[in-house]
Order: sequence, then C-alpha cells, then structure tokens
Amino acid sequence: MKNILTFLLVACVVFANHAQTSWINWEFKVPPQKQEAFVGALNTFFNSETGKKLPLAYLTEQTLGNNEVTHHVSVLSDDVDAIGKMLDPSNWENGDYQAMGQAMTTLGTLPLRSFTGMPLAQSSQKGNGFQIIYFINVPFDQMMPVTGAFQNLITTMQPMFDELSMEMSMHQLIAGDDRGVSHYAVESHKSYADYLRAQNKLMQAPEFGEMFEVMGKGNVQNTYTIARTMLMTWNAPSE
Repeated sequence: MKNILTFLLVACVVFANHAQTSWINWEFKVPPQKQEAFVGALNTFFNSETGKKLPLAYLTEQTLGNNEVTHHVSVLSDDVDAIGKMLDPSNWENGDYQAMGQAMTTLGTLPLRSFTGMPLAQSSQKGNGFQIIYFINVPFDQMMPVTGAFQNLITTMQPMFDELSMEMSMHQLIAGDDRGVSHYAVESHKSYADYLRAQNKLMQAPEFGEMFEVMGKGNVQNTYTIARTMLMTWNAPSE
C-alpha cells in the first residue's frame, strides 16, 4: 500500500492495492465542546506502543450529511491477520486499549456504529483528503452486473481521473451497517471545490451514462450521501 491517505468505506475508503484489502469503520457523534479531548484521546492511543503496531488508520470529520454522525475512525489493511486483530475481544486486556476506552466512556463518545467491508473496484490512489460517499443498495441478483459496470467505468476513465487528480472506488459491505445498504461508491478529491469542478466533465462522459443505465435497470438505490474531510492519519506506510 502506498500513497494512501483516504478511503470511502463506508469506507473507502477506502485504500490499498486490490481485492485482499479490507477495512473497518467506526462512527461517532462528538459534541463541539468535546472534540479536542476526543481527538486527543485517539492521538494518544495511536501513538502508544500498541497503537503504533496497528494498520493504517485515519480520522475524518463528516462535513455534509445528517447530524447523527460527526466523525469516523477507519482502519484498513491487506493483512487479514492485522485487520482481524482489530476485532479481537482480548484487545481490552491491553492497557492502551483500556485507557482509550476509559477516555471515550468519560467523554460519552463511544462509537454509534461499526461496520466492515472491502473494495471491489478502485482507481489509482492520489492521497486526496475530501470524500463524497454514496450509500447504495444493490439487489442480490444485480451485484455482478453493477460491479462489472463500475469496474469498466474506472478502467475506461482512469486517464480523466488522473487529469482531475481524483479517485473513485466501489466497496461491498461485509457486516455491521444497519441502514439498508449493501455497497458504497466513493469519490475522492483534493477539496470540495475540486469535486464541483470535476462533476461537469464526469457527467458528460458516456461511460457514466452507461453505468447509470445499468444501475437503473437493476433498481439500485442511492439511500443517502455524505461528505468527509481528512483530519489525521496514523501508521501511514513509508514511501
């Protein structure tokens, strides 16, 4: 994994090289007066002896969307043992985990929701810090054609994505999200302004029309959309 700063987990995401990558996302609602202490508790944990041994992790702020969630913590890896360890109950026997748990309990900022997934298709990564994440529900019998259409879109339009310095990816939920979604489509840009500038070119591309046609025929629903902005990254791989 190289040059990875953001992911759409839902997600991105998500963001390592290919199909073996998986991710876990935790959602939080943090009142403004507690945000400094919340970020401080996370930073203390990820800079602890235990935290430094964990996979790539990052903190994002939800800048657009409903007010149920304000922040996301995401961890991702192509090492299945490393990502699997994140869900090991024995972690809470560790003092660094206990200290973080106590801090979050005291602040009243325990996670609202946690879920995991993996990328199915993604463009080359640019290390962007602003994400638009589309939460979508794909009927079971349409998963293959929709994934194929998305992969074709990414493969065909990679030169335009490079020109616009943007990323695009599609991720499948494995477990944990209770909002009636099965997949996440993620656009990543350097800023919201760059996202807006890119939309005119993207929507004129025939490849997008073909993908939307496949999604329409498959009764794919975009249940809601959020935006996230990168705040902090830990354990980023070296060049």
